[in-house]
Amino acid sequence: MKAAKRAILPVVLIAFLAAGCESIQEVLNLQKPGAKMTGLKFADVKLDSAILLFDVEIDNPYPVVLPLLNMDYGLSSGANRFLSGSADLQTTVPAKSTKAVSLPAGINYLEVLKALGGIRPGSEIPYQAKLGLAVDTPGLGRITLPLKKDGRIVLPNISDIDVKDIWNMIKPD
Repeated sequence: MKAAKRAILPVVLIAFLAAGCESIQEVLNLQKPGAKMTGLKFADVKLDSAILLFDVEIDNPYPVVLPLLNMDYGLSSGANRFLSGSADLQTTVPAKSTKAVSLPAGINYLEVLKALGGIRPGSEIPYQAKLGLAVDTPGLGRITLPLKKDGRIVLPNISDIDVKDIWNMIKPD
């Protein structure tokens, strides 16, 4: 009698889970989110620093929000790798939806210009971007989505930089 009860309990639990909540079934399918990089642009450009925005479209197949944890990034132009780093992210993608986000990375603008050697502000350069976007999935835990994009970007011109930034760097203390 005890053996029969022990054999029935796992069958009942499996039947309950199989017939139960749709979200449990979806998580058990172990679907992965999708992502693609759609663009790259500069924002908040100052004389010595800037914010680089990686435009990414993320598809969340889960019935719960998808937290974005961080990203590792690298940029090169031809054979010249000129930027790499990582940035913590504090955003989410709503359940069962696609969301376009601009993921920011702070950079030293002057160092980027030096690394590119001979490139001047206002120049258009070809780039190859590689991102690793870490997300916290409900079924798989933390995973990294690899993204790549080739394109062209115009480096901000000095005229785009606020005169206040220049004054703050040269003013006497």
